Amino acid sequence: MNTSAYQNTVTSVDNLKIILQKFLKNWPIFLLCIGLCFLGAFLYLQTTTPQYRVSSTLLVQDDRKGDGEQKGTAFSDLNMFRTDRKASSEMEALRARELIFKTLKGLSLDVAYFQKGSLRDEELYGNALPIKVKLIGVDGRGYKKSLKITALNDHQFVLTDKDQESILPYEALIKKPGYQIIVSKGPAFKRNTDPVILKFKNLFLTAESYNLSGLTIMPVEKEANTIIISLNDNVPQRGVDILTNLINTYNEENVVKKNTIAVNTINFIDKRLKHLNNDLTSVEQDVEDYKQNNMITDVDMDAKTSIEKASEYGQMLSSANVQLNVLASLEKYLNNNSLNLVPSSLSINNSTLNELTSKFNMIQQERNRMLRTSEEGNPLVQNLTAQLTSLKSNIQENLQNIKQGLIIERNNLRSMTSNFNSKIHLVPAVARGLQERSREQIVKANLYNYLLQKREETTLSLSGTVPTSQIVDKPAYNSTPVTPKTQLVYLFAVFLGFFIPGATIYGRSALNNKIVNINEIELLTGVPVLGVLNHLEKNEASVIERNSRSTISELFRYIRSNLHFMNSGSPDQVMLVTSCMKNEGKTFFSINLGMTLASVNKRVVLLEFDMREPQLLQKMHLNSKIGITDYLLRDEITIDDLILNSRKYHDLLVVDCGQVAGNPAELMMHPKIGQMLEELKRRFDYVIIDTAPVGQVADAFSLSKYIDVSIYLVRYNYTDKLQLNILKDILYYKKLNNPMVVFNDAKIDNSTTYGYGGFGYGYGLEVSRN
Repeated sequence: MNTSAYQNTVTSVDNLKIILQKFLKNWPIFLLCIGLCFLGAFLYLQTTTPQYRVSSTLLVQDDRKGDGEQKGTAFSDLNMFRTDRKASSEMEALRARELIFKTLKGLSLDVAYFQKGSLRDEELYGNALPIKVKLIGVDGRGYKKSLKITALNDHQFVLTDKDQESILPYEALIKKPGYQIIVSKGPAFKRNTDPVILKFKNLFLTAESYNLSGLTIMPVEKEANTIIISLNDNVPQRGVDILTNLINTYNEENVVKKNTIAVNTINFIDKRLKHLNNDLTSVEQDVEDYKQNNMITDVDMDAKTSIEKASEYGQMLSSANVQLNVLASLEKYLNNNSLNLVPSSLSINNSTLNELTSKFNMIQQERNRMLRTSEEGNPLVQNLTAQLTSLKSNIQENLQNIKQGLIIERNNLRSMTSNFNSKIHLVPAVARGLQERSREQIVKANLYNYLLQKREETTLSLSGTVPTSQIVDKPAYNSTPVTPKTQLVYLFAVFLGFFIPGATIYGRSALNNKIVNINEIELLTGVPVLGVLNHLEKNEASVIERNSRSTISELFRYIRSNLHFMNSGSPDQVMLVTSCMKNEGKTFFSINLGMTLASVNKRVVLLEFDMREPQLLQKMHLNSKIGITDYLLRDEITIDDLILNSRKYHDLLVVDCGQVAGNPAELMMHPKIGQMLEELKRRFDYVIIDTAPVGQVADAFSLSKYIDVSIYLVRYNYTDKLQLNILKDILYYKKLNNPMVVFNDAKIDNSTTYGYGGFGYGYGLEVSRN
């Protein structure tokens, strides 16, 4: 089995050329479609309202370190009210519907103004408004209405609501079903201004639209604090105003929020200060009472004083004890030594005692001096003795008095020393009690001072509150519209101009399951094309004449030439003509091929082997009573009895199939068929066999061993592409010898170029789809 013949002979480059030829052939359609698309693009640009991009750049303060919302306010050092402010969260805050709604409401965008234009309505805004409308109230019916206002003069206007017209004054409240409005004169008011069309807009839906897609907010870079806010608007100044008011409203709300926090903080501090003041007063009174009860001012100082006093009184007590001992010694001395000299008073500081002692000792010395020269009985001595006795008594009495004073002083010193020692022992307990009360006092006092300080700081922060965001680039719009893009629209128009007819042509070709191009045959089957036959009009003869110069005549002549060249010298005497299905032109081709061969003095015989629906003799306007079936079934009939003259050419003869048999498949395998064909080959130059379609019956395959060339008819826009699988199967399994294809009934474009259809010569036949 030879599979090389099964390979396609058309390359991808050839296939591309085929497709390009289809497109180039319809260049007027492409040109027309491009022109229409350009016209459509022009009308689209004229009727479409351009959209402009408005953008602004903001720097959002990052509060990750707590320097944002609570900076400069109370308790920022405690992290109690710190918020984590990031650019991403502020982006969502800027996109909030409530914020957008407030912005749109502040700009009075609940009313849209239009004026009729030649191709599109022009929307008015700002200083271009001849009239301004204040919307007092509106419901669902009002949103569906379109009102028209026409200025009459400086005082009145005409309001058109559907078919109702009303003449009304400016600045008056107008109540109509579905809405309530007040109409005022605008900045661009003129008496002869064109009518203004009003439409009410639902700001909730508009805010929702901006929230979902209309407002674009994105960071300049990932993790950056700088963000870009942008929107598209057909009125650039309105877009600028929306972004400006959106940013201002956002900053104002942030300032209000900060101030609200500050005011609430101050109120909180004031309440706490009031409670703390009462608590602090109570604690201070407790400290005061404790100090009074314990008779202390400063514990450390009082303790130091007590220690010093205890030491001092201890020393004084010791001194008193010493003096009492001295007095006791003097008393003992005086009692034991009657008139001896009295010792000095030592540490006793008493002037009377010192004087008495000094006087006693002086008299005693005078007496002792006199006793050295006199007797004791001397009156002077006795007088001195009496004085000494009296002085001694006085000294003893004075010692008793001093002693009583010292005893009292000693007792007092002991009491004072004991008192101060007691205080020293009580110092730790008193200090602990005072410390406990002082600690609470200090805590409340510090908290009170802290709150006073924070209240002042918060009060100062109210006067220095700054917005959260800073404008880097003010809102502005690009002068070039975002949509529609003129160059892109025209480029798209060119694309559509090529795509629509191209897609239509390609789609029709792809969806059409009929053969409409000769190259598809070789591409799908690999079978070479013998030639192409054009479509015959109704007024054209279906059988060519001897000297005809018609297109169909020339095409048959080229097929005749191709038979020799395509076989490369191989025998082509016996030719079998078949097809996939009936009505593809087998009989027409067989007759005209026979006439073409006979016109060059070749003896040709046509055999009608379609034993099911024979048409050969009918189309040649011949009659015969016997035919091939009779020859096969009756021995007395010879070949000479079967041959008929065609009446067209002397060298063209015809053999009918005879009576239609009930078993044509078995008759096609009759041994006499071979004998008949061998006899005809000896008598004629060409034997042309017209057989039944191989796509419906297998009769033609029975003749395969007798034929030299198999000619397969494919009809333009009639033969199904799937049926070409039969031809592919014939080639692959060699069911017929030397299969070739003739493309029949093709629509041929006007062409003056000659060339073979698929081989070398022939008209340059381009097969149309139409």
